Amino acid sequence: MKTELISTVFLSEKRKNTLIMLLNGPATIDEIKQSINGTTSAIMAQVKILLEQGLIEQEEDEYRLTYIGQIVLKKIKPLIETLNVVEGNKEFWDSRDLAAVPENLLDRIGDLGEVIIHEPDLNHLFEPPKELLTSLKQTKNVCTFYSYFCPTCPNNYSELAKKEVNYNLILTKPVYERLRDEYTCQYDAIMESQNSHLYVCDENIITPGAISVTDNLLLLSFFNKKGFFDHKKVISFEESAREWGREFFMHYKQFSEEVQ
Repeated sequence: MKTELISTVFLSEKRKNTLIMLLNGPATIDEIKQSINGTTSAIMAQVKILLEQGLIEQEEDEYRLTYIGQIVLKKIKPLIETLNVVEGNKEFWDSRDLAAVPENLLDRIGDLGEVIIHEPDLNHLFEPPKELLTSLKQTKNVCTFYSYFCPTCPNNYSELAKKEVNYNLILTKPVYERLRDEYTCQYDAIMESQNSHLYVCDENIITPGAISVTDNLLLLSFFNKKGFFDHKKVISFEESAREWGREFFMHYKQFSEEVQ
């Protein structure tokens, strides 16, 4: 039976997506069809299998998870979400050093949802992705962590400070010192802002490349397994990803000291 249930859930995308949809409540065939983009006959064939396995039940024209279906799906859903994140960009994740991510967040990496892997061309290696720049122009809240120096970032930092965006910025000590010593005007704008808070991270902990969380976007970058930064970044617009990113940022905030 264990093998049958696993096969039922994982060997058909339509069955898997139908079950995940029904976690949110009962649905008709037409609603299922609209959600997972299949023909009525194709969906009915998979629904029949789910009924036979006791994972769903029918009440009038609606289908819902059985109690067994709810138990199984609540356990399997995090695994499905994780596989969706990892398998969609397996080469990228295989090459990342994820030692900087706390275990509890690694367990929830599926929260990143649908991600974009941003890989800039040679003409834009040192520029933030356009998605981030667009988001920064609109957002009212930003949490940012950097362990490498981005030449265009000081101007972005100071613009946020001047607009009095609710801004929390964590830098490693070498990045902070370069900002302070070489970008005086931008540094002063941050320090003079009532809503900007600048922190320096403990040098003795493992860090990612970058974390940026705005009102509608999460951006992450990690060093590769050889310890190099190759400019590849993860972008997600999902709410669960932003919450994941905020928790990741707060993890480093506890190891940081605010600059007064």
